[in-house]
Order: sequence, then C-alpha cells, then structure tokens
Amino acid sequence: MVPRGAAARRRRAALPEGLEFRTKLDVGAEMAREADQAGHLPFQWVTGDAAYGDSHDLHSLVTELERWYCFEVASNTDFWATDPAWEVPPRRRTPAGRLTTRKRPTTASPRSMTVAELTATLNPQAWVRHRVTEDANGPREHEFARVRVIEKRHRQPGPEGWLMLRRPVRGGEVKDYLSNAPGRMALEEMAWTGGLRWTVEENFELAKGETGLDHYEVTKLGDWYHHITLSLLALAFMKAVPRGWGEKSASISVPEVRQLLVVVLPRVQWDLATALGWLRDHPIQPAL
Repeated sequence: MVPRGAAARRRRAALPEGLEFRTKLDVGAEMAREADQAGHLPFQWVTGDAAYGDSHDLHSLVTELERWYCFEVASNTDFWATDPAWEVPPRRRTPAGRLTTRKRPTTASPRSMTVAELTATLNPQAWVRHRVTEDANGPREHEFARVRVIEKRHRQPGPEGWLMLRRPVRGGEVKDYLSNAPGRMALEEMAWTGGLRWTVEENFELAKGETGLDHYEVTKLGDWYHHITLSLLALAFMKAVPRGWGEKSASISVPEVRQLLVVVLPRVQWDLATALGWLRDHPIQPAL
C-alpha cells in the first residue's frame, strides 16, 4: 500500500510505475552487473568505502564477475591470518536426519582475528611508502602494509585474499582494505586502486563547482536525470580536452579549461525573439 499523499508526490515527480526503494548496496551491485554485461566500459577493479566493503554478498558478486575488488572495511572485520582448517564433522546429522557436509571448526582450528588486532602486531618494517595520486596540492604519499589472509564470509571461511592497511606518512588514522587480487599483485597497483575514491570525490566536487552538478531546481525524475547526465558529460569533456595538448596538459586544471572554452566558444545572444522561440520549442509542463 502506498501511504496517503505519497501517490500524489510520485505522480508529481513522474516516477515510473513499479519503481521501488533500493539501498545503495543494491544499486552498486546492479551497476557492476550492467557494466559487466554491456561490455562498453572495460574494467578490472571495483572499489568503494566500508559501506560497500562490509557487504559479503558484494564481495561474492565481484568475484563471480571475475573482477578484483579493493574495498575499505571496518577495523572490526574478522578474518583468519592462517588456514582455519575447518573440517566436515564425522557422521554428524542435521535435525532432518541428513548427514551434514558443512565444515566446522576443530580443536586445532585457529581463531579468527580483527583488522585492529593484526595491525597491532605488525613490524614497523612492514610499512612501505607509496605515492598514490597527485593533485593541485602536490603528490599524495601514504604508508602501506599488507598480508595474505583468509576472508570470513557469513561466518564461514571464504577465499584467500589481501588485507591492505594505509596510514599517513607522519602517523594517524589507519584505513583498512580487503582485496581478492591474486597473490602476484603488486602493492603499488593495489595502493593506487584504494586511492581512486579520492579521484571520484574530487570529480564530484569539480562537477558541482564547474558544471553545476548540484544547481538544479526540478521536480521530475526525468528532468533530474537530464541535468545530472549533461553535467557529468560536460566534466568528462573538459577533462578529456587537455589530453591532446601535449606534455603540459597535466598542469591544466578543469577551471582553466572552462575559462578557455568561455572565451573561444560562440555564445547565443538572447534577445526577445530568441527567448520566445526557445519557449515555443520547450513548453513548460504544468505541475500535476
């Protein structure tokens, strides 16, 4: 049942029939599946913050897609530092009378531990400095350490993977990542992948300031999608333009590109006839 008043708001927003609430984990999983199925966007890595990294189901999905993830996880995330050595109990039956095939811990099985517990045991020589990105403020360097672990998925032993830790060079908060990348994976590439979230966040801030990503006053879902899509396309265009300008393009910022485009691109001169013609071609839709 749709609450009273909600149906009217849905009509005003022009929401399609059957559209239901989904968590961002659901949306993220759908985006990963669609990107894999479409094949238009070649990718190997999937990354995200702890809201995604703490989802065991998302770990499994990315693995099924034969991709690698490098997800940030909470410091209380459980895993095994060595083989948990779980075994199927001999002749153990379920309440229905069937023999169980589910592995259980034995007396020799080591206990799982948290990321925080393992971090406290690391040797100081385990930390290596890497430059993960470079922005207008200069290079960003952090210290990284990593160990091979056995993931815990839904309280059961999962696949082998990497636990990567990141901290500021001069000390501070430690960020924790889990990855299913193969054992041969270089720490430098994994560290770079974990830092890609900064790039995404910076691009959103650029889009807000330079292409008006958050400057919309619309009431319908289609209009919102139209605005967001054009804003992100404009940002992609301004970031792509300098790539054809040679070696100096790395030092050219998006705001500088926008200023150049303002100068060189022709602008429509709005007079009364132009404005009336635009309104005729884009009639204002009355609110329902």
